[in-house]
Amino acid sequence: MKTFATANRPEDLMESNGAPEAGEAWRCEHIAQARERLARAMQDWPDNGELPLALGHMEMTLGNFEAALAAYASATSLLPKSAAAHSSLALACQKLGRSTEAAHAALRAIALEPGDAAALKVLARIHLDAGQHEAAQNACRLILRRDR
Repeated sequence: MKTFATANRPEDLMESNGAPEAGEAWRCEHIAQARERLARAMQDWPDNGELPLALGHMEMTLGNFEAALAAYASATSLLPKSAAAHSSLALACQKLGRSTEAAHAALRAIALEPGDAAALKVLARIHLDAGQHEAAQNACRLILRRDR
């Protein structure tokens, strides 16, 4: 996986004479290639929950919340004791407006790791959206205590 982070980016090597669409085309190609590699790796190592977790993170970054949700659901089934997988699932659910599912996933993450900031943030957002300001404040206090 580190090869993605350390690879030279072609847009950094392009001349600055204005070819924005070339850089954009490269990004699309790079993303498709990353998806393809992750899909291939998931076929080769179907029991490795870190792979769908990585795919979910990529999809979240791109704003593909449905695809992220599917990847995170796979990750939680392969990594049932991973707070990170459950809090990631909670965030994807929350982004899709599925507050009940988001709350369940967030609470599972917190049960596994009481200070999971991502899960607590999802709960705070759910409470704010529901007008439950005191509950949202309590979740924020837990986040602040964790960061001390």
